[in-house]
Amino acid sequence: MKAYILKTKHPNSVLYANTCAESCAQHGIKYEFVEWWSEGNPKDAWTSIGIPINDFGKYKAGNAKAQFATSGHAMIWKKIRDSGEPGIVLEHDAIMLHRIDIKIPDNAIVVLGYKLQNLQEYNHIAAGPPQEIIDTPENGHEGAHAYAITHNTAQQLLDEIAKRGIPGAIDNTHFLKSRAKHTKVPIKIMSPTPALGWLRESTIWGKSASRNYAFIPSFQNHYIKK
Repeated sequence: MKAYILKTKHPNSVLYANTCAESCAQHGIKYEFVEWWSEGNPKDAWTSIGIPINDFGKYKAGNAKAQFATSGHAMIWKKIRDSGEPGIVLEHDAIMLHRIDIKIPDNAIVVLGYKLQNLQEYNHIAAGPPQEIIDTPENGHEGAHAYAITHNTAQQLLDEIAKRGIPGAIDNTHFLKSRAKHTKVPIKIMSPTPALGWLRESTIWGKSASRNYAFIPSFQNHYIKK
């Protein structure tokens, strides 16, 4: 399964994305950098994807950088749709811990892991690679840093935003509990989790959001708080 790494020209984004790519290569995961907009008019970024925009208010978030990140996800959805294969979506700060060798179901956003500042707090070697896909404990997930979808699900997501727009940051509209009013695609999680979001200085916000929803048992059992 190929990974698509979302990045910008920001120096930190370049640094993070290179580390992300190294983690993919380490586990034999093919990857492609998707260098995306970080300045200019967010509407132009959306238009460049080919999504018809009649009312930009339906696509507009308060933070232009967050809106660029959101449209970057949509660009990757389009790439996955066109590939005809399932794909992994990684923001630049994601780290792959294991190769994924289980089937991704249609009609699901399958998240791959939680967010940590210290990667050593999760013993991924003892936990092992993913064996199953289960429901998230709180019907949501903190962060869009790492997930997998099929090409059919990618088409569903693109169809939704073409009809409804996406008036906020991707985390709020497709991952947090507030997601229910923006997408009908269910959210799942791999267990054990094969990825982490490595929290460092944000290229969008003043401070990186470190909160996670409740851990699934396979993560909690191998979580070592330093």
